[in-house]
Amino acid sequence: MRLKGKRAFITGATSGIGAVMAERFAEQGAMVTIAARREALGQAVAEKIRKAGGQALFLRMDIADEQSVRASITRAAEHFGGLDILVNNAGPVDLVTAGVDRMAHLLDTDGFDKVMKVTLYGPFWCCKYALPYMMQANKGSIVNISSVAAVSGLPGLPAYTAGKGGLSAMTRSLAFDYGRYNIRANGIITGLIIHEGSAMMVDTPEKVAARRATHLTRLGCPDDIANAAIYLASDESDFVTGSHINVEGGVLTKSRQQTELMS
Repeated sequence: MRLKGKRAFITGATSGIGAVMAERFAEQGAMVTIAARREALGQAVAEKIRKAGGQALFLRMDIADEQSVRASITRAAEHFGGLDILVNNAGPVDLVTAGVDRMAHLLDTDGFDKVMKVTLYGPFWCCKYALPYMMQANKGSIVNISSVAAVSGLPGLPAYTAGKGGLSAMTRSLAFDYGRYNIRANGIITGLIIHEGSAMMVDTPEKVAARRATHLTRLGCPDDIANAAIYLASDESDFVTGSHINVEGGVLTKSRQQTELMS
């Protein structure tokens, strides 16, 4: 029960990484708010948690809408009597798969703005409205789910890359500004995590082999990210702030070019 009694707000927790984090946080004793757009899926995750003996609340929230974010944070804090943990997990999966993000000379400003609102503006708004509750309690943990895109370029995704880079930079700034209130801010650099939203990236044996070739170990799963998030949300990481944990199977360490030269 590493999160016993803590109130957690997790965005994008209706499937994939977010849903697994919500369930795992509840197993560890947290009271979990699931904030996302897809109501049926969100209610199902909340009900699963409650049937297992945990406490969960689903709130329909559009992370690209500031007023929706503010209302959801307020309601969650009122429902559970405060807020201890914020996990910014929601990402622009539907926008990326729909081809909204593309090479810069083809990307229009509206598309760039749509991706940035989900990737960077939304997490900023979540922090903006969650921080006063944490400051009042003089404690808190913010966990931002970033990506290898924040530190290594990804082809054809300039808006997503810019957003994740900005999210990681904002994480360090938050750690600096709010450490005096015993509020910590950290990030997780994720690699390819296999779940519903990433299925198109490994839908053929050739794609699976190509993705595996970029890793030192194996392809990732949502529990890999949940394990790191639980650590950063818990008191075990009380001396950790302004940091990023790489949970990407060695993608950032491995150099395919060097491997090929040495083989």
